[in-house]
Amino acid sequence: MESDLRHCQEIFREYSRTYYYSSHFFPAHIRENVYALYAFFRTPDEYVDNPVSDPEQAIFHFRAEHEEAWATGTSNSPVLRSFLATAQTFAIPKAWADAFLDAMAMDLTISRYATYEDLCRYMYGSAEVVGLMMATVLGVPPDGLDAARELGRAMQLTNFFRDIGEDWERGRIYVPLEDMDHFGISERDWNARIDPQKFGALMHFLAARNDAQYRQAHDGLRLIPWQCRMAVALASIGYQRTLQHIERDPAVVWRARISHSRTDYVSILYRAANAAYVH
Repeated sequence: MESDLRHCQEIFREYSRTYYYSSHFFPAHIRENVYALYAFFRTPDEYVDNPVSDPEQAIFHFRAEHEEAWATGTSNSPVLRSFLATAQTFAIPKAWADAFLDAMAMDLTISRYATYEDLCRYMYGSAEVVGLMMATVLGVPPDGLDAARELGRAMQLTNFFRDIGEDWERGRIYVPLEDMDHFGISERDWNARIDPQKFGALMHFLAARNDAQYRQAHDGLRLIPWQCRMAVALASIGYQRTLQHIERDPAVVWRARISHSRTDYVSILYRAANAAYVH
């Protein structure tokens, strides 16, 4: 079991700086279960985003192993063994895990979303159930689960905006086509040479909607047990900081991966503490 958790921790450390360092603020027994959750989320996501062979076959195989793990109570995969132990300990519904894997499979066949409602249906599996599973592990009461879903969706949207250039290279667009059309942008325009004024107006519109989601989600921070609140606030405020960078310079998403400065980190730490324990 210890070696399984170390394996999950290494996956976490390799792929997510923001989440990983935020997780250090969790109590040790919670942090270990967060490692297991993250590794479960990341493994099929990597099959889809950075395939080394046949992504459809990889997802099919992972899903088959997942079904077998739930049926038998164990697995040959250290990721699935760890995830199943966490799911059993905290009574995480299998339906949430299934919804997440459904969303990963959608990425193999769907690369555009006509409306925001269409995108939200995808995000239920790709993000909202992630928030629900995290909330369950943290001991959030039932009346805090809506905020957990909202935070999952908010952070997913910021991810989409940050990765616009990378996703375009993969042939995907996670900005609703109806929103693009509203600002006079077609799929043909969607590249680094896009009209900066139109793109800037679109991104300011999207960022405003996204920021409102963070504000709504943060109303639920008070329902997170105090020992776990800072870690969640750090991750969330860190993503909000990324969104602010995009608002200031929308074209950055076509040029480079956004990173935070030391000044950013000081501000993030202060704002997270304020969000977690003052308001």
